Amino acid sequence: MQNKSLMFQVCMVLFMLLVAPVKGLAQGGGVTISGQVTDDMDVVIGATVKVVPGNTGTVTDVDGNFKLTVPSSAKSLVISYVGYKTKTVDIKGRTQINVQLEPEAQMLDEVVSIGYAKVKKRDLTAATASVSGKDLANIPATSAAQALTGKAAGVNIITQSGAPGADINITVRGGTSITQSTKPLYIVDGFQMEDGLRNVDINDIETIDVMKDASATAIYGAAGANGVILITTKSGKAGKTEVSYNGYVSFQRLGKKLDLLGVQDYVKYQYEFQTLRGNEDAFASLFGGSVSDADFYTGAYDRIASEYGNRAGIDWQDEVFGSTGVAQTHNINISGGSEKTKYMLSYNYTGEDGIMAKHGYYKNSVRAKINHELWKGVRFDFSSALQMTKLEGGGSLGGTLKQTILQPVTGGVRFTNEQMLGEDLTDAFDAIPGSNNYDSNNPILTNNAITNEKFTRLATVNAGIEFDIIKNLTWRTAGSYQWKQTRTDYWDDGSTKTAAANKSPYGYGKRNNAEAYQWQITNTLNYSFDLNKDHHFSALLGQETTYWETMKLDNEYREFSDGNFGLNDVSMGIPAVWSSGKTRRGRVSWFTRVSYNYLDRYLVNATLRGDGSSKFAKGNQWGYFPSASAAWRISEEPFMEGLKDIFDNLKLRVGYGTAGNDNIDDNMYATSYGSGHYGIGGKDYITYVPGKTLGNKDLKWEKTETVNVGLDVSVFGSRLNVGIDWYNNTSKNLLIKNQIPSSTGYTTQYQNVGSIRNRGVEIVINATPVRTKDFTWSTDFNVAFNRSKVLDIYGGSSESDYFIQEYESRMGFKIEKGKSLGQFYGLVYDGLYTTADFIQNEDGTYKLKDGIASLKGFDRKAVKPGDVKYKALSGETDKNGNPVWSVNDRTVIGNASPDFTGGWNNTFTYKGFDLTVFMNFSVGNDVFNMSTQRFVGPYLANQNTISDMANRYTLIDPLTGKETTNLARLKELNPGEDNGSRMWNISSNNKYAISDHSSYYIENGSFLRLNTITLGYTFPKTWLKKIYLQKARVYATMNNICTISGYSGYDPEVSASGSALTPGVDNSSYPRAKSWVVGVNLTF
Repeated sequence: MQNKSLMFQVCMVLFMLLVAPVKGLAQGGGVTISGQVTDDMDVVIGATVKVVPGNTGTVTDVDGNFKLTVPSSAKSLVISYVGYKTKTVDIKGRTQINVQLEPEAQMLDEVVSIGYAKVKKRDLTAATASVSGKDLANIPATSAAQALTGKAAGVNIITQSGAPGADINITVRGGTSITQSTKPLYIVDGFQMEDGLRNVDINDIETIDVMKDASATAIYGAAGANGVILITTKSGKAGKTEVSYNGYVSFQRLGKKLDLLGVQDYVKYQYEFQTLRGNEDAFASLFGGSVSDADFYTGAYDRIASEYGNRAGIDWQDEVFGSTGVAQTHNINISGGSEKTKYMLSYNYTGEDGIMAKHGYYKNSVRAKINHELWKGVRFDFSSALQMTKLEGGGSLGGTLKQTILQPVTGGVRFTNEQMLGEDLTDAFDAIPGSNNYDSNNPILTNNAITNEKFTRLATVNAGIEFDIIKNLTWRTAGSYQWKQTRTDYWDDGSTKTAAANKSPYGYGKRNNAEAYQWQITNTLNYSFDLNKDHHFSALLGQETTYWETMKLDNEYREFSDGNFGLNDVSMGIPAVWSSGKTRRGRVSWFTRVSYNYLDRYLVNATLRGDGSSKFAKGNQWGYFPSASAAWRISEEPFMEGLKDIFDNLKLRVGYGTAGNDNIDDNMYATSYGSGHYGIGGKDYITYVPGKTLGNKDLKWEKTETVNVGLDVSVFGSRLNVGIDWYNNTSKNLLIKNQIPSSTGYTTQYQNVGSIRNRGVEIVINATPVRTKDFTWSTDFNVAFNRSKVLDIYGGSSESDYFIQEYESRMGFKIEKGKSLGQFYGLVYDGLYTTADFIQNEDGTYKLKDGIASLKGFDRKAVKPGDVKYKALSGETDKNGNPVWSVNDRTVIGNASPDFTGGWNNTFTYKGFDLTVFMNFSVGNDVFNMSTQRFVGPYLANQNTISDMANRYTLIDPLTGKETTNLARLKELNPGEDNGSRMWNISSNNKYAISDHSSYYIENGSFLRLNTITLGYTFPKTWLKKIYLQKARVYATMNNICTISGYSGYDPEVSASGSALTPGVDNSSYPRAKSWVVGVNLTF
């Protein structure tokens, strides 16, 4: 058994002293017995020693010793302690009795939530993953979702960016939908809550249980197809009042910089850019020299080296993201009570200042909980929570990253670095020919001009009452009410280009308000009984009603007058956008579960749930979701008796179930209508305007059928535990937007015609390889393999078996029958045209050889060496028989789905010290580096680019300073032109290279991240006695220490979109920071 921390054992001593009947010491006669309780490593503090028969007893002290007086009638002592097997020792006249306790297979006795009930882990028949709140609390993170990353096999968690409050994508076993939500269902203390891992503070969590297969999730029916995450919050415990404080302070810095052109390379780049476009005057006006000078061209490169070789440039990444972000979390928890009444009160504060100004996340929350026994057999529980958050910066960057990277690194001879940083030079740059400054607005000034804030208030009240009708028959009625209000403020002070375009030099902005509430009533009846002691039955019957309502009011105001009060007095502006909306939906459910256990050897579970949802038309509102699972605990068979010392548990599991997904868009069964306006006779009239998609009253549930086979092995007193699961999830009736005849008056309609499959294997290993008196090493490893496959798209109603989903016109995704989700779709990059592709003409020009492919419709005479080239796969040719490429040559160029993901956690303890090292990984996934696509040239003049462009194909001869058309000279200027290492030239021919759906921007996103290292120290009890502390621990943590990856962007763990259709996109994400943390855990 793993050695208990000294402080925990002392707490147990104090608890036992309060609750254990210690009568033997007060008796006048009998025999005094003393002794010591130990385990295989050390003394056991707080073990209970009871006399049989009778109720005399005591607990062991800090040295493991006990002493008590027993009556002459006493026969034996019973010694027990949490985590050890209870031991009975006959007295037989002895006065000194020493006892060594044996560790129990603790993992098998851990309690796991399975939906409307809890069971011991040894009795599980379904696929679940569990993480304790204690493990999460040891990880300094602003949300439980971040702390859970890499901890649960098959649960893929991606934080969309490094921004404070950034959105988080969570999928379980690949998700189950194509066009609709793949978010799991969150159940907090028995009630549904949206984004539970973000809305419940990490310090308030007791356990997180993830239900992964349908034999587990079917009990939640219509909402369970994407997996269910059950969150149990902390409750009070009987005993004296305990006060704990947990807090940390974190310091964050930019984790990685992108390599950009330095000053000299940047100026050379600008010279070539402008010269190739005939804008030499524009270059000279900014960087010096005169086109009329005799050596303007021939001396250009020497002049650039002389004047800019040692000039200090501006590191815009430092200027914009160079701040030290400070994050802090503080938690105070008060709990205690008696056997009848237990209470808990918790306050949490989280504050995170980002590494960029005006970006932050701040949260205050209070949670209270009380459990009270009204009278014997009647129990009441009540909990409430209030949370207020403020998000600055919107949780993302918008276009700020692009502006930062593209900023000129120097102002040449016209602007000093100070001017570049502190002044708005937009108009000055715009005045330079060929220098439209669209994307080069000063990001510091833009960020200062914009205030983007989101305020959220969330209130939750839960209550329940339980009646023990007869023995083992319990009725429970519970209800929950949640209310959420969100306000989003966006204010531009008028100094940005967008404000100018909106004719709002004194500011414009919007204030959007939304409100939502939901209530849930759940009634359950539980009954359990035994037959002949060998057959144990339990049954659950339940009914549930849930209702949601949302409303919103959005307003945007422009053209504010000078001296305005902004959004606090919108009468000083002109309404530009105003809209409102309201939605309502409900679900009525009934459910049942029957469980059977024979000799703790054969386990069977069966569930059935029926859901009626208002999201579907009459006739299709009800869905039914059955499941069945069974387990065989082979280790309990008589033929395994000789292996009891080795096997604590050997269990084979199998399960089948059906779950649904009603997390779909509202009112899809009906054709939506909105409001419109038309004018007659100078008057404005309101009218109804139909939507573009025809409603479908025949829509049915998206359903997922799951088969799961698992094997659990625990050996050597749970020193080694292995779990292996194989699953096959088939999702049917998926909603696809299908083309319909135009005669209907519409072009598309959602229909239940899609189907996908997710199949995979999950392996979980946790072990304690080393355990001595002073030193322990425990390790947890998990890995998950998932393969998705589209089984059907249009259900045979269309000739096509695929469709293309565009992401911002920058990349396509091909959703194709027979293939996996996440396929990138574009042109295959084929390197550059080299001089070998051309023929030198007698007049000194060149032309493209016949048979060499070119862009369809592009003048072949204009093609240059160093231009981008793509593979012509479709077989199209021009009128002369030369191959051409076009959008018809797009094909699958990568896949965002990883081959496998996982995590590895190691914890080492030595006396009072603890060291935890956690790594997570993803292998085999591709990333669309849209950031590089945005940052690479040629785009516009006077913009910087990535350092790779320093190794570009050059068309300018440094000797002449002008473009050369001599193929021999071009070959000389571009050594190794055919080895694929060079970037394309920066002539205007390649302006499309920065927007093509190109495989060039698809990169391997595999990574191994050394995520956290935490070193802690727990002070000995003897040090804490004098200051009235039960426990004190200090720790230091490093986060995001090192990432091994070939990805060229800031971070490979990105996803700009939460849609299953467009995964794996890095679109100017907020850079992920490295952080250094110091924290403390105190218990009074």
